[in-house]
Amino acid sequence: MQPVIQPAKKPAGKAMSLLGVLVLFALLASSCVGKYMYTISAPPIARTVELVEKDAAVAAALGSPVSVSLAVGTSLRRDLLRKLRGTDNVDVDTKVKGPKGEARLELRALNMENQGWDGRFSVKIEGRPVLREQGYVQEGASTLLEGDFAPDGAPRIKKP
Repeated sequence: MQPVIQPAKKPAGKAMSLLGVLVLFALLASSCVGKYMYTISAPPIARTVELVEKDAAVAAALGSPVSVSLAVGTSLRRDLLRKLRGTDNVDVDTKVKGPKGEARLELRALNMENQGWDGRFSVKIEGRPVLREQGYVQEGASTLLEGDFAPDGAPRIKKP
């Protein structure tokens, strides 16, 4: 009588590894890091940050190198559910820093039903509040850069 030979069991290691990678990817995509990466990938944000960091007027006022702080800012918003329903909007209010000072980047843009981006952005140095007869005014405030967006999300600088 010959012994019964059973087929060898396939190792579950490869399937478990693949499942682990997929679960890790899903967790990362749905986490704060995933939302942050999705938000900063919006064309108006990515292109405006690049423009601000390379602009000569901003570098002259704030010193070089210039950096835009997207991780730590007043607001950074983009809603995935609204985008899935056809309206993509972004809202950024954060600091722009250089060795000689800092300014504020404000950006608002909207894309309705993939028709193209529309909105405005500005980089302003905030002045010091000083009390005058008519109330508080910002002394030393100035606008370094402002503009709007082309339909593809590229920033267009307005000439003063």
